Amino acid sequence: MKNLEERQREMRECNLAANTTDEAVVAPTSRKQREQSSDVNALKRKIAELEKRVLTLEAENERLRAQKTIVVERPSQKSYEDSVREQRHNFFKYSNVRRY
Repeated sequence: MKNLEERQREMRECNLAANTTDEAVVAPTSRKQREQSSDVNALKRKIAELEKRVLTLEAENERLRAQKTIVVERPSQKSYEDSVREQRHNFFKYSNVRRY
């Protein structure tokens, strides 16, 4: 009888040990845990989409900056003759105004 009781106790301990290791490997998830994991996955997808959008916007920003520098540099590259012609034009334009 003692052997039987000892054997039963050993089997219970063995089963409990097996159950605890199984839980560590494959833990049954509750509904709340599944909802949290789906929320986490949704947030991760949203973060990935936003990172892609940021990269797209940065590339567009660089492209627009390059266009802006081209546009800004064009008028500033006047030749000497252009600036002299503009000065003469302004002189005659405003000198005529003073006469009247």
